[in-house]
Amino acid sequence: MKKIFQYNIYICLLLSAVLFACTDDKVTGGTAPSEDGAPLILSVGFESYVSTRLAELPDPDAMNDAVVDGENYGLNHVGLYIYYTDDYEANGGKGDLSKPYVRNMECEIVDNRLVPVDPLQSEYIYIYDRMTVVAFYPYNADMSDPDNYFDVKADEENYPITRRDYAEQYYIPYRAELETNPTIAYAAQLWFYPRQTVKFEIVLVSDDPSMLPQEADVQIVPRMDPIDNDEMIVGGRREKGVDHVNTLNPSPVASGSYVKQYVAYVWKNETFDNNLNQGELLLESDLITLFASQDVELQEQYVYRYGYNLSTGEIFIPTSSYLIHDATSLQGLNGVKNTSYQVCDIDVSSISNWKPLSLLNATFDGGGHKVEGLTINGSDSSAGLFGQIKGNSSIRNVNLIEPQITINSTADSCSVGGICGTVNGVMTEAEKESLLGSLPEGLSEVVKQELIKELLLDIVNSTSRVIASRVEDPVITVNGKSPRVGTICGSNGDKDKEDNYYGTISDSYSLGGTIRVNEGDPSLNAGAYVGGFCGLNNGKIVRGYVTIDDMSTPYTTTNSSGETVTDDLSAGFTHNGNLFTGGEIAVTDSYSVWPDTTSGVQQLPASWPTGWVDYTGIWPVNTSGWTESNSFWYDLGTQGTENYPILQWERR
Repeated sequence: MKKIFQYNIYICLLLSAVLFACTDDKVTGGTAPSEDGAPLILSVGFESYVSTRLAELPDPDAMNDAVVDGENYGLNHVGLYIYYTDDYEANGGKGDLSKPYVRNMECEIVDNRLVPVDPLQSEYIYIYDRMTVVAFYPYNADMSDPDNYFDVKADEENYPITRRDYAEQYYIPYRAELETNPTIAYAAQLWFYPRQTVKFEIVLVSDDPSMLPQEADVQIVPRMDPIDNDEMIVGGRREKGVDHVNTLNPSPVASGSYVKQYVAYVWKNETFDNNLNQGELLLESDLITLFASQDVELQEQYVYRYGYNLSTGEIFIPTSSYLIHDATSLQGLNGVKNTSYQVCDIDVSSISNWKPLSLLNATFDGGGHKVEGLTINGSDSSAGLFGQIKGNSSIRNVNLIEPQITINSTADSCSVGGICGTVNGVMTEAEKESLLGSLPEGLSEVVKQELIKELLLDIVNSTSRVIASRVEDPVITVNGKSPRVGTICGSNGDKDKEDNYYGTISDSYSLGGTIRVNEGDPSLNAGAYVGGFCGLNNGKIVRGYVTIDDMSTPYTTTNSSGETVTDDLSAGFTHNGNLFTGGEIAVTDSYSVWPDTTSGVQQLPASWPTGWVDYTGIWPVNTSGWTESNSFWYDLGTQGTENYPILQWERR
């Protein structure tokens, strides 16, 4: 006889820059399920976006709402199916969906939990054995008609409320899938993702706002989205091929560019091949026409982005919907957990004393655009364009020009760098708690602790990264105890009693500049780590170089004979620490114009990068998924000269 377990079903809505397929995270261990059953928690996690008629849902509660922009479309809730997994995977993967355990049960969201709408149903859904859960939004009552029953997986395409007439398309359909086994699972996540939908984001940048077309004048990928405007019913429909426009105005005006982000959704249609071919229209308006520069095979649940600067002629590919365009929006990154993308050169001199940014489980993509006019005068223990990045954060494609950084620290130690002070320092308990987020209500203490334990695994052994970035002519002055200073970062990686915080810096470099440390009181340099590239490295540095002009870290002591001795504690590239073992600390394929005894560091220009790979493909390319790939360099320069390697985004 099969054991029956009671399950509280929770939903999770995933809305991100690129929309991924479902995942199944399980927590194992702890107390085994009892004879009376154990709850399987599908925990909530989502990113909030501004909701528009056809845009992503802002949160799971929106699934209950049939009213969109004041109009009631009568479409809401979730349709739930549950199958025995052996049936769902039968017939060579095609599935036998003719005998589900639960068929199209209408559910609403209560405290982030799926609850049957029918009052005659139990509040709980009981499942057993190895089962596959499939859910659709919005609920479609027609699918409860026997004529519309599913036989195989391909029949699921009939469920989403996808109109073949785009003018009548009100909703983005969503689907979620999860395989679970109650005998081993304590917690899991049911992720909803868009179905049969392709999203386009076209970003235009200009110093002159009159050059930017208005929404009413724009068509996006018109071949894929044909509309007969004579048959349009005004109000709540898909008009002019643009679903919404985000307008970003610089503040103050002198510090940035004007930006418009045009967003359109296209549904998979049997009439079209769902491909974007080279030379086809991306955007058409009375002011500008953009064409696709290469062939793209479109896939559902993906976001396709394209950027063009009308003032400079630059083509770029934003890696996020969250756009940074001036000093104010860049300074506002503190506390933002989303991925963000810088769309144009930014002068931050309007902010006389820059407050170093922090990232916690977030990514900043500078797009290779300049950040100029950075001035810091403060006492921060971690300082740079970014003070600290933690918890699987990354900084990529930053182009920092002539930063002026002066730190007078009163702390026991300080970390200062052009791009980042500390890469993946020890996380505070408050920071860990903020990453855990709010857990669903009604969990038993045993389940709650197991869920927290699993979530913490990704947090406390995190790796933050600096990737494909450069600093030019930095001037860094530090006064304080035990400083850790470099042109790229001050310290890389850290560790406390329990957890490891790895840091990685790859495919980055620094040109010229100076570092001055404790010139007024060299005795403060006890415990100092100053390097041309990175002060103290407790992580990995791969494929980097530095050509700093001048640095000095004097340390004055008295020897056994009573003589005053001054040593230079500077390293041409970095100092390796000893926090980790087993290869977690390493410098490879890296170079410095100053001598450096660190293993893995060679001296320019006599030694030269021979193992690096230059990227000669179509530019621009979307680099948002790159972490350790060796494909960042465009020109490897000329050995024996000062024509050093440059990054691929520098080909502009």
